[in-house]
Amino acid sequence: MHIKLIDNPVKLAEFLNNPENTGNIVDSGEKYFIKPDAVYLGIYEGVLLAGVHEVRNFWHSVVECHAIYSPGFRGEYALSGHRLFCKWLLDNSPFLNSVTMVPDTTKYGRALIRLLGATRIGHLDDAYMSNGKPVGITLYQLPRSKYEELLNANSSNCQ
Repeated sequence: MHIKLIDNPVKLAEFLNNPENTGNIVDSGEKYFIKPDAVYLGIYEGVLLAGVHEVRNFWHSVVECHAIYSPGFRGEYALSGHRLFCKWLLDNSPFLNSVTMVPDTTKYGRALIRLLGATRIGHLDDAYMSNGKPVGITLYQLPRSKYEELLNANSSNCQ
């Protein structure tokens, strides 16, 4: 497992527009919105793109982070991928806090963010439309200190 910037926009779009990867995020027939101000990091197993971490400035010293993993690379693998992302973000950003938003329809994301030790900071009803129906999201935060804890708790996975 290794992490690197995704420099191939076609490969990024293929991954993010695959319904197996983003089934609860992108409606059928729609495309994932690749944000021009975001950095996309890939978690690779050899040459295979197993997961994508999206990060961008949210507000002042707060970054917004989202992770999407292929179904075969969730669970413990994704947790290890998040640790690689923690190391990368600590090394490459002076951020003080991060936020993420987990759709109510994404049980996997909710379980993983809790494993990372994130704090629930709120809920937005009707945050976006999915298949013609409003979907809410739960907001979570992870301060820089939590990233450092995650990195130190299992530094062997962050080499």
